[in-house]
Amino acid sequence: MTFRIGLALALLIAAVHGAAGAEGALRAAAARVDITPPLEELPAPYKSVYDPIYVRALVLDNGTARAAVIVADVPAIQAGIHADLIRQVAAHGGIPPDNILLGASHTHNSIRVAASNSGGIIAGSDAFTRRVTDATLAAVRQAVAGLQPARAGYAVGKSHLIANRNEWSPAEHRYIDGIDRSGSQFVDPSLAVLKVETLSGEPLALLLNYGIEPVVDEAQPDEISGDVPGAAARYVEQASGDKAVALFTIGPAASPAYRVWTRPVPDPRDAARAHRLLSAMGTLLGEEALATARDVKRMSARMRITGGVQTLQCPGKVTTPQNLARECSNAPGATVPACRFRDAEGPPVALHYGLLQLGDVALVHADANIVPSVGYRLKQALPLANAMVVLDNFGPFRFLVDDASYPLNTYEATATRARQGCGEQGLVDGVLQLLDRSR
Repeated sequence: MTFRIGLALALLIAAVHGAAGAEGALRAAAARVDITPPLEELPAPYKSVYDPIYVRALVLDNGTARAAVIVADVPAIQAGIHADLIRQVAAHGGIPPDNILLGASHTHNSIRVAASNSGGIIAGSDAFTRRVTDATLAAVRQAVAGLQPARAGYAVGKSHLIANRNEWSPAEHRYIDGIDRSGSQFVDPSLAVLKVETLSGEPLALLLNYGIEPVVDEAQPDEISGDVPGAAARYVEQASGDKAVALFTIGPAASPAYRVWTRPVPDPRDAARAHRLLSAMGTLLGEEALATARDVKRMSARMRITGGVQTLQCPGKVTTPQNLARECSNAPGATVPACRFRDAEGPPVALHYGLLQLGDVALVHADANIVPSVGYRLKQALPLANAMVVLDNFGPFRFLVDDASYPLNTYEATATRARQGCGEQGLVDGVLQLLDRSR
């Protein structure tokens, strides 16, 4: 019996995927499920919860193809768990795996979806992993059950709450990891919004895309928070009377222009300041998202849905030290080693990426932090007017860096596990290949 059910499901998904190129009448629904862990389940160093965290799912169906965009308020999902969860979503939702974008908001104040003993800078938790898995499947099931006739439209606003993290230090004559207030380093202030509503105009979902590194609350390492993405999403949802679900995806990430830096000895005043910044930035991004949604000029009740995924393999490297203040400095009197960067050969590293097309909107997604200049180049290379670049997970590549940054030893260039000359061009070429196959 199990074999027959599995075979029937495989045939259903294959049939849906085979007809993905057709455009049909759109049905859509979204759901939000709380994943805030109880205090007794918090792994060290967490002791408290500042604001609730969620997993959100948007399911779109055109009668012949189905897609899902899922975002969890977590820093990252361990690669094996990420792949397995996509398989489970496919089975529960009748969705081809290539049409599933499973993303993390990358908040640094949440638990990693990984085993408790997995190590890493941010703690993992078996209990939390089960909680996120169950909530993800529940959100998808709720969205599939609630599918109804819908229409969708797209618009792009701007929010100037970010700055490049590579700051030129005249004292050290090099780039350091900071906040570039000169404006000389590129960032993309675009806030993209895919608006989904019922045929009568009732809100169903807003899919947001903005390039911010969610570290505003990082100075409070012992509390759970959705950071700026969580604050902005809840602002939008509450503005709709909780009729709409807001999914905040991270674009090619830059630093928040305003943040509280982590100190070796915490200052009690930092918490209140970080929380004020969190609220202010969430409010401003939420208001910009709502204003952008109101500016959507064309809503379509028909949608073509297609997706594809690929893997890029690159030669690996390990750079020591990384360009972080705690690892090196050339400043007089520094208590850490000088910044003499050395590359050693590392194992080959894989980038998993995909292209999900929802009508005239393309979502390019990859399991690495893509720097803003590469995100911009990718958008320029695509022969499409509407494109979001989504950092869906923090995988083994870590950072996808433009080739020009390697000799500058920016933080991203020292942190990436890929050697120069592979990632930037490889991603652009690969996404264009996926686009050609989808036509």
